Amino acid sequence: MIKILIIEDVEHLRKLIKTDLETQGFRVDDAPDLKMAAWKLTQGTYDIIILDLILPDGNGISLLEKFPGKTVGRTIIITANPTIPGVVEAIKKGAYNYLEKPVEPELLTAQINQIIQINRLKNGHRAMSTEMASNFTFDDIIHESKTMQTVIARAAILAHTDNTILLQGETGVGKEVLSHAIHNHSNRKDKIFMPVNCAAIPHELFESELFGFEKGAFTGAASDYSGRFIQADQGTLFLDEIGELPDNIQAKLLRILDEQHIYRLKSQKPVKINVRLITATNKDLDQEVKAKQFRRDLYYRLQESTITIPPLRERVEDILPLFRHFIKVFNHVYRKEVSQVSREAEHYLLGHRWEGNIRELKNTVKSIIPFKTNDAIELCDLSAAIVGGGGSRENKLVTLEEHESDYILKVLKVTKFNITRAAEILGITRARLYRKINQLDLPETVK
Repeated sequence: MIKILIIEDVEHLRKLIKTDLETQGFRVDDAPDLKMAAWKLTQGTYDIIILDLILPDGNGISLLEKFPGKTVGRTIIITANPTIPGVVEAIKKGAYNYLEKPVEPELLTAQINQIIQINRLKNGHRAMSTEMASNFTFDDIIHESKTMQTVIARAAILAHTDNTILLQGETGVGKEVLSHAIHNHSNRKDKIFMPVNCAAIPHELFESELFGFEKGAFTGAASDYSGRFIQADQGTLFLDEIGELPDNIQAKLLRILDEQHIYRLKSQKPVKINVRLITATNKDLDQEVKAKQFRRDLYYRLQESTITIPPLRERVEDILPLFRHFIKVFNHVYRKEVSQVSREAEHYLLGHRWEGNIRELKNTVKSIIPFKTNDAIELCDLSAAIVGGGGSRENKLVTLEEHESDYILKVLKVTKFNITRAAEILGITRARLYRKINQLDLPETVK
């Protein structure tokens, strides 16, 4: 039975939520403050936590910080003011999502069910977790092409230096995987590897997220926050989508690379750090510099050691080995025994352009395996899962927005418009998928 803990100081609201959830068959405990909630969390584990941020004895964020293993990915924030920095901080600390008071029962139930489904999938994804575990090495990178052999050989040499590395390549080519391997072949392999997706950080939060802040630096800063650079001290910091950094943060990053110390927000005291920096981008930074969207001096500094990962369509020899690798991964996840790929299906795979690269290839396998009732992947399985059926290298070029729209719509159709499932396949959050649906003006049936 699913166990839920409600932490809310307003008694009538707490009882109202508890009664509603109990009628749905959930086992529900409740607490009016942080002290009682902390005691209950020390006594056991809950599948779902419903947490008010403002409580009589403190801020709910402290509970996320004290019990990360019992709260991350399973906490729903309820708040009367979703615009306060505390909500952003709670999400950063691992809360799943938030709801505005007064809480609508249907929305709460929907979020609870989503967390349950996601956590069940995560429990079955241990094979994929192993793939990205701390012992990931160059030998674990699936490839047969000479171009990737060259990439890995260069990465292996640079791994033994402290050089700042810039990984270039289209979205989905495996930049983060390669960065993991570089770290694990370096003299910092026993220290932390910290990935940060710059594209996922709001511009106004970059400084506090990367460099940290002191208590009271801004409204909602209830305690000190070290920031990613300090957290990664002695280890490796991986800044993905480095091209998304605002200009003022680019200037500070350049100074940090030169001086190896930082200043937390509202602090006059420098903090000495020793961090190996690996960056990645799918943008042409040279063009960004020419367009004055990226600092020339920082670009030259990041270019200290550059590795360019070619797109999958330029290393066709890697397509089938990767496809078979992902079959094994998802066979384990979904308890299937798919072992064959028909000749027609292989031809289709080799002919497809794979604009989304390895990520698209992986998600294609992931969308097929759960529905297989036999041991072979056929052409019909692929034509149903891949946008632009037929597998030919089409001459017609479309805009990125058109391609993105087609692909998102295809995934939504394959998942029967299940937003949670579609977001997992696309590798984005549900909130971002909803924004994409609105931005791309997709059919009303998916809104």
